[in-house]
Amino acid sequence: MLMRLLSYKKTIIFSAACLILSAIFILLSRFADGFSQWYAVNIYPSFSEHAGRFFSKWNHSFFEIGILLFLILAVASTLYGITTFILRRPSGAKFMSRSLRVMICAISGLVLIFSLAGGVNYHRDSIGTVLNLPVQESSQDSLVKLSLILAEDLAALTEDPGWDYSLLALNDFAYIEAQAIHAMKQLGKQEPSLAGYYVKPKPVFFSDVMTGLGIEGIFSPFTMEANYNRSVTPFLIPYTICHELAHYKGYMKEDDAGFIAFIASRNSPSTLFQYSGMFHGLVFTLNALKSEAGAEEFNAVYQNLPDPVKYQLMYINEQRKEQTTSFSSIARSANDIYLKANAQQGVKSYGRMVDLLIAEYAGRIEERELL
Repeated sequence: MLMRLLSYKKTIIFSAACLILSAIFILLSRFADGFSQWYAVNIYPSFSEHAGRFFSKWNHSFFEIGILLFLILAVASTLYGITTFILRRPSGAKFMSRSLRVMICAISGLVLIFSLAGGVNYHRDSIGTVLNLPVQESSQDSLVKLSLILAEDLAALTEDPGWDYSLLALNDFAYIEAQAIHAMKQLGKQEPSLAGYYVKPKPVFFSDVMTGLGIEGIFSPFTMEANYNRSVTPFLIPYTICHELAHYKGYMKEDDAGFIAFIASRNSPSTLFQYSGMFHGLVFTLNALKSEAGAEEFNAVYQNLPDPVKYQLMYINEQRKEQTTSFSSIARSANDIYLKANAQQGVKSYGRMVDLLIAEYAGRIEERELL
């Protein structure tokens, strides 16, 4: 009995320590001016690099393995617990008690790791502030102009004599991973917070599951891994990897990571990356325009897009309809809750990226005529 009490006491002490430390760091990041930025610049890089280098030694995703092991252990423990309860075995109570303690300690430890590896960085200076971009709220006119500018840039890219449409079906993952790291390092030469070591991007083995959930990529702050879905349309992957690598550099907000991925892809010497970045930028902008403008105004803009761009947008839309399952809405809701828990505006956080794009293209937007 004494040993059991001591075990529970240790569990309570360890869990309480983890949760209290997590709460302290999160409260400091939200309410202490400058703490998150100081942490992101001085503490996080050392932590992320050491963990990143360790897990990058292997090609498989430890984050994916961890999820699979958790599911297997959860099912096995549940079945064992039910069996021992039905058979009234004395060992059942000890097993359930031990399992409960392990689960409490594991969850508490993971909460602390997440706080140190991700949670604090949600409150660092945004990339717009870091790059001194004059970010303003999007207007309907600016959304229309930006949509047309990005569409025209995509069309110009594909009309170049050196363009090869077979690039859009390229599934050479080793090449794409290497080019993504190169693109991010090139961006790091301009912005110090993006410089330095980058982890090896990793394709998820069960990518079809991610496709069904409507997920292109996911960053694991627990293992510092940039995971991507290898089953999506190939030309979407370059931008996705850059997006997850931006998270690795501590830019946890979705709009920040999205904008960084856009700039890195657009500035890449690879035309595949340029296409991937601008295509994603156009999709985000059109989605913002669709929610801002009426159906008639949106359709007027859509009909004025170059035909190749329209065909590609229709193709991706049909692909997503065919591949995503009813569980995608659950995944979207879970992501919404996750973002709000980190003081973000739910899935609307992705819309802030469009404001950054408008700031980036401010000069061309001002010069461009409306339809």
